[in-house]
Amino acid sequence: MELELITRRPARPRPDSPRLLLVHGICVGAWVWEEHVMPWFADAGFDVHALSLRGHGGSGGRERLNDWRLADYTDDLRRAVAQLDGGPLVVVGHSLGGAVVQDWVRSGGHAAGVALLASVPPWGLAYSAWQMMLSSPDLFQQLARLSFADAQSLDPDAMRRHLFSDDLPDADYARFAARVQGESRHVGIELQGWRPFAPMPWQSPPMFVLGGLDDRFIRPDAVRGTATYYGATPHLVPRLAHALMLDPRWEDAARPLLDWVLRLPA
Repeated sequence: MELELITRRPARPRPDSPRLLLVHGICVGAWVWEEHVMPWFADAGFDVHALSLRGHGGSGGRERLNDWRLADYTDDLRRAVAQLDGGPLVVVGHSLGGAVVQDWVRSGGHAAGVALLASVPPWGLAYSAWQMMLSSPDLFQQLARLSFADAQSLDPDAMRRHLFSDDLPDADYARFAARVQGESRHVGIELQGWRPFAPMPWQSPPMFVLGGLDDRFIRPDAVRGTATYYGATPHLVPRLAHALMLDPRWEDAARPLLDWVLRLPA
């Protein structure tokens, strides 16, 4: 399986800094990190890498997308980490990517630190889905359609309203909508929580947990619960929605992540 791994290297490397490996969420690929997050961290002196899970972005396996399970995505992360072998690594997972990173740690993965951004919580999405059904039924209906329809067929107005802040420029959303894709039905079911994927808290490396106060998908109580589970401090960013790496306030998420990385033990 050919996997896409996008890399940005710093013009002025920061001495003894860990490398960053970014793992995307549902229906996208490594490209979601390219516009803002990767160049920003490279400018700060870090080697930055972004993985496209199989069936996503430029990786192989798109024709078999509905065959893949969470364990397959975890194996993709394991392969990417092996490819980057050679020094300390911080692994960052967003949404679905957060579940993949947690499963990787659970199955023996080691990192200098793990960052969970608007991540699937350790107990899965079942409670979050129930909350969504009550508070944002149109978003719930759209995401439920992913089980039998491609992401391109979803209501663009509903997806924009619920995944992004209100002030996202039209052109930015148009670029995003043109590249979204479907997601594995198996993984969508597994993420509800019936298949354990979180490590024991004492098994995990130093953890960073962040979410947006305006996230209608992974709500603030789920971010707080994830932080409590791992003994971390929750970071909740005002006016930040779920697709935080493309949000107008993306830097409000990147800055505390950078501060945390810089405080990690050498």
